[in-house]
Amino acid sequence: MPVRPGTISERWARRLTMCDPTAAHVVLAQGKRAEAFFIDPLTDMPVMRTPDNGGKPVWRFYAPLSLPAGDAELASVVLHHTVWVTTSDGHLHPAPCTPSEHLWWGNGYGDRPSEAATVINVLLDDLGATPHLREHWNAPKGLTALLNEDHKQGAELTRSTLLHARMTPPRAR
Repeated sequence: MPVRPGTISERWARRLTMCDPTAAHVVLAQGKRAEAFFIDPLTDMPVMRTPDNGGKPVWRFYAPLSLPAGDAELASVVLHHTVWVTTSDGHLHPAPCTPSEHLWWGNGYGDRPSEAATVINVLLDDLGATPHLREHWNAPKGLTALLNEDHKQGAELTRSTLLHARMTPPRAR
């Protein structure tokens, strides 16, 4: 993900702690040159900053498998290169998924909006749950329809918007 001032990912990156590289960073690097190594203190997630082909910095990370929940709940999701979760206790995280998955939204991405809808659906009920995408096609149809819309980068969908979409069947076309 490109390093850009004023984005949700920049807000998240402010909490990262610089560290020495670990074995997880080596796997994450996949042979790419690193500028710096970090760890997310809330999830222990390895993160690195690498230059892209043009020399501009890029964040590389695997999303967590689950989020630290405590007493918090999902407050909103922000759509910016992936799905980001804001929590009622003021934290921000990439939405959980396995390293082989990437959460998308928007028309034209096949079944991928249903994968994001599945993750969001689970987190609306239990922020600390570990979502499984094996049966993502069973995601609530209204939530999938909302995520199938073309949202601008950085669009924020509030908890009430997500809950309403989850309970509302999509309109016939």
